[in-house]
Amino acid sequence: MNNKFNIWEGIYDSFEEANKFVTGKGFGGDIYIERTFNAAKECLDSLNNGKPIDGFYKQRSNMLPPVVAMMFSKQSYLPLRILDFGGGLGIGYMTLMESIPIQKSNIDYTIVEVPEVCELLKKIYKNGEVSYLSKLPSEGSFDLVHSASALQYIEPWKEFLIKITYFKPKYILLSDVFAGNVPTFVTIQNYYDSKMKHWFFNLDEYLTVLRELGYQLIMKSYVTSKRNGVDDVLPMDNFPEKYRINQTLHLLLEKI
Repeated sequence: MNNKFNIWEGIYDSFEEANKFVTGKGFGGDIYIERTFNAAKECLDSLNNGKPIDGFYKQRSNMLPPVVAMMFSKQSYLPLRILDFGGGLGIGYMTLMESIPIQKSNIDYTIVEVPEVCELLKKIYKNGEVSYLSKLPSEGSFDLVHSASALQYIEPWKEFLIKITYFKPKYILLSDVFAGNVPTFVTIQNYYDSKMKHWFFNLDEYLTVLRELGYQLIMKSYVTSKRNGVDDVLPMDNFPEKYRINQTLHLLLEKI
């Protein structure tokens, strides 16, 4: 019997096809909520005590500070309006406060998260430093849309990309994107006490959709991380080779 734990299992054409394997509450589950809250408190304690935030926690947001610093250097954004989709308990915002605290008063930061996480955000940000919503706003504009390790869970991903371009951001920063030279497919992710549907994207297809929406790629870099005790290379040995990617990606796009 093979008792090896696999993070991802199965290859499917659609979320609908994978539905029968889904279990648990995902990002609304008790284990995820507890671990996320504890991680956010640890990061906040580090920030408040002048200590570095643990690199493990901020690895998916480490491109955000240089992008924001670049935007401030190119133009006077007062304030710089940032939408962070799937931003959890605001570790992206904390990395900004660690890196460019001088710009704190010039940053208007909004997180979109599931309702359970929004309830925790009330406990983390008691002074209104961060705004939070349980769905995308119906109107308004943002200078930067940021999303780290979230879009793989959105079933209508093309429609979602259309929606975020309605906000007319100058830049879109997508981090920890599960994309590469593979066919676009759906798999099941084993996540704590849940099984969740998860996209892997063909990178050219993904960038073509964004280009048709008026955004061109200006930076691509690889995400280095640790998952299930494995450094750098994603543990996908249980998949046929043509469906494997080694690393996820940071993608920065600019409005054409």
